Amino acid sequence: MTLLVIRHASPSVPRPLLPAELSGHTVLCTDCASLADVRQCLCQPQARTADWVLLDVGVADEAQWCAEGGALQAALDGLPAEYIELQSPHQPGLEARLRLQHGPAAVVVDQRSQQAGYPLSLAIVSRRLAREG
Repeated sequence: MTLLVIRHASPSVPRPLLPAELSGHTVLCTDCASLADVRQCLCQPQARTADWVLLDVGVADEAQWCAEGGALQAALDGLPAEYIELQSPHQPGLEARLRLQHGPAAVVVDQRSQQAGYPLSLAIVSRRLAREG
């Protein structure tokens, strides 16, 4: 069983500290340079077989949202796993930008920074995984 973290961030933004395992489940992290890369990651076998996805879409400009919004929406709606969205405190989230049929199980917004939301997101997933067995 796997938790997949997909993060859209510039290479200068350090990767969050992630455990190798969470409640006995492997934690994998994929970094994406654009929303197009995020969409591609959501369509890869690794995401299609993950038990949970932690999605950090970072800060994308309006041009990326216009170009990739529809395809990203389709990828999220086709995702078989539940996901948690890490949302920027200063940007609209996925539900404000897309018409999702398959919304997130939770949206985590930490007013300090988007990166600060990782511990709470991981705690939510850990609790759900422990409950699911």
